[in-house]
Amino acid sequence: MNRHLVVVDPLSAGIELAPAFKARGINAIAVTLKSFDYVGFGSTIQASDFVEIIPDQPNLVEILKECHPIAIIPGTERGIPLAERLAEILTPQFANDAKKTLNRSHKALMQSALKEAGVPTLKTLHTYSEDEVEAWIKENGLVNSPLVIKPPMSAGSDKVFHIKAMEDWKIAFNRILTEPSSITGKPSEKVVVQEQALGTEFAVGTVSANGKHYLAHLIKYNKTSAHGRKTIFDYVEFIAYREHEHGELFEYTQKTLDALGIRWGAAHTEIMLTEKGPRLIESSPRMCGGPVVRFAREATGSSQADKLVEAYLDGDVLKEFTFKKTVVPVFLKSPKKGIISNIEALAEISTLPTLHSNYVWVKNGDLVPQTVDYLTNIGIVALTGDRESILLDYKKIRNMESKLIINECH
Repeated sequence: MNRHLVVVDPLSAGIELAPAFKARGINAIAVTLKSFDYVGFGSTIQASDFVEIIPDQPNLVEILKECHPIAIIPGTERGIPLAERLAEILTPQFANDAKKTLNRSHKALMQSALKEAGVPTLKTLHTYSEDEVEAWIKENGLVNSPLVIKPPMSAGSDKVFHIKAMEDWKIAFNRILTEPSSITGKPSEKVVVQEQALGTEFAVGTVSANGKHYLAHLIKYNKTSAHGRKTIFDYVEFIAYREHEHGELFEYTQKTLDALGIRWGAAHTEIMLTEKGPRLIESSPRMCGGPVVRFAREATGSSQADKLVEAYLDGDVLKEFTFKKTVVPVFLKSPKKGIISNIEALAEISTLPTLHSNYVWVKNGDLVPQTVDYLTNIGIVALTGDRESILLDYKKIRNMESKLIINECH
């Protein structure tokens, strides 16, 4: 009996799953969702990696049952709901807690699950009422505090707004209620309002096997602000795990995953290390998106994709986390929306001494968005080597980027 891996929506980092399992002799089946405009790493399905590509349809469970799935894994954020439903029916031994399904995707219910489990949280409100927000701000002593306004269901920092203390939050609040979400395609019926966590932000990449959580990578974020949003990625850094520095962070991550009912598979958890200790920004039961698998392999010798193979085929994650070298992905930005006309301004990136890999997903004549969050980057350049040389090359990248010509279109 041939058993198969099933990847739901194998885009973004999800393109790495089929090859990783193929290396252990397991073929993959792709389940595709309705197409949508996605520009970035892994924007098209790698058809040759799959023995079959099946669109989502009413009798999908019956079709996949015949394929004897060994594991069902989401490739992207939008693949999670279907992947979790299929796993519950077809691979229940590898399913996460069904009672916590919504807590794993809904940004307010996520905090509720942590609170219930006794894990420290951010003060959070979920509402459509401006009056309720006004009252909540006063009741919680947040009148002189910065806030975060965001949709309950989102990814890539889509429509996440950072409101300064005493600043008007109502414009952002109403944008979320009226503008379509990049994930659902519809405006949100309610809005999540939170106290703003201040500190150093980390992305903790894990793989879980039978309720035990293993570290796959640790990334330190560096973001910049524009238009009331601290959501523009400048660069991030893969760092070594040091117990005395990061022990509390990883312990908090494990408690978070337990509270969210994650027992199997990858998770991407963003945590702010504040003066009061770690606080959850958000967590998602999937691999970190983009080319992170490739960057993690360079930094650690392994990745979430490789550890998923171990978890599902060996029943546990066998290789311990190691750190080999610094990797710094630099995010390419567009200062405004318009037509790009001289992408060759970035040509010398290929000559940088610390270059590991270069992903630019726009070309001359393309309409590019203004970069305001992860989803609106125009490329990623990964650097590796000693930090001093990396930072010199980082400055060279920003200098090249400053010469891009983008003509506003009216």
